[in-house]
Amino acid sequence: RIQILFENTMMVQLHLHEYDPAVIFPQYFPVVTAGICRLVICLLIVYPLSFIHRELILGKPRSVQLTYFFLSGFGIIYYILGIAGSVHCILNVLGVWIFKKIFGPSKTTLVLSATYTMVYLVVGYIFNTRAEVYDISWTTPHSIHTMKLIGLIFDYCDGNKDEESQTDDQKKHAVQDFSLFEALSFCFTYTGGLTGPQIPFKKFRDFCDNQLEYEKDGNGKPNSVRYAISRLKIGVAVMSVYLTGSTFFTRETILSEEFVSCGIAYKWLYLSVFGALALIKYTGVWTVMEGGCALVGISYDSELEEVWSGARSVNIVPMALGLTNKEFIDNFNITTKNWFIRYLFKRTRGWSKWTRMSYTYLFIILWHGVLPGYFMAFLFEIPVVTAEKQLTNIIISYYGTIDVWSDRTQAAVRFSSRVVRLLVLGYGIQPFILLSLHDSIRVSRSVGVSDASFFPIS
Repeated sequence: RIQILFENTMMVQLHLHEYDPAVIFPQYFPVVTAGICRLVICLLIVYPLSFIHRELILGKPRSVQLTYFFLSGFGIIYYILGIAGSVHCILNVLGVWIFKKIFGPSKTTLVLSATYTMVYLVVGYIFNTRAEVYDISWTTPHSIHTMKLIGLIFDYCDGNKDEESQTDDQKKHAVQDFSLFEALSFCFTYTGGLTGPQIPFKKFRDFCDNQLEYEKDGNGKPNSVRYAISRLKIGVAVMSVYLTGSTFFTRETILSEEFVSCGIAYKWLYLSVFGALALIKYTGVWTVMEGGCALVGISYDSELEEVWSGARSVNIVPMALGLTNKEFIDNFNITTKNWFIRYLFKRTRGWSKWTRMSYTYLFIILWHGVLPGYFMAFLFEIPVVTAEKQLTNIIISYYGTIDVWSDRTQAAVRFSSRVVRLLVLGYGIQPFILLSLHDSIRVSRSVGVSDASFFPIS
């Protein structure tokens, strides 16, 4: 009887597997893996989960809200990664909590927690990277949780310092203690446990305690439905552009012999669109998540011009229309970049500028992964931004700012600047997509960039 029950259970699972969208969709769009398809499904599930919270959970005691955030977030990660991936994420939180219980708010806790989470993540990258093509694995949420936990321990240590030694930013985010269940809910919450955004623990706790002030509608709910739906529409539209474009601009094409034999102008244009599509993919994902955070109410920030944009990771218009690569960097992956500034760069004020930048960039690279493409992409960013800044200063010193130029000159400069930026971004992002050193060098050579000029290009 047990054998018959087991066989029937397996038959049901196989039958359901046939109708899983994550299995069906990649058959028609090979560029989308089953893992990425499940990720998109879970991004969309955030909206019904937020509506349920608004109607049934909002205003309830902290324990009820924490339970809802943990169970719903755990269910999402379990659907994508299974029990093994979920256990890895739990062990990550459990280890940090144990250090906190043993050593309290001390530098020892901070060092051990940061080392434990980062080593766990890097080892996961080493053993979990089976191919030089990125796919969803347990290291995806684990990387998000690593940032959350390191930030939480910083805030915990700050909360137990004398107020005189705290900066204004530290006072804003400091907490004196936290429970294991709070840490689990904070990491697993569906409002950022899988892809971000990075929302401080203090704000998450205030929201669960019903102490976060926000604009309310006539029913006492967050007045954010219209904003959230608009972000959902934009996010879905952007992801549709990526899905359509990625069927024509593929990794296989730029690595093919036919691509090498094409004209140099065509190859640079193709590579630019290829890189832009990769950025569009992230933009779509983060914009959808921004809307989900706004719908539940946790993204409210009265200090912002758009008060519901507190979880925004991408400023789409400035990023797309900016004239420089720095403008792109400033408006892309905003919440993660702010985390790096708050918990890494600002914590090393006594160091030299280049030492602080090197330390921060090394952390950023290892946090993304251990494949050569990550190192190449981020190291390429430094000389590009530096040269761009120096060139801008030279032009201003001779010709003044762009505002004093004639309209025709302004139009020509703006157009040419955007074209150059698109070409540089497309070239600079390709190692991040290809990940392989061999493939990245192959593409560089095919577009006329020698090995010696890859990094000092300006």
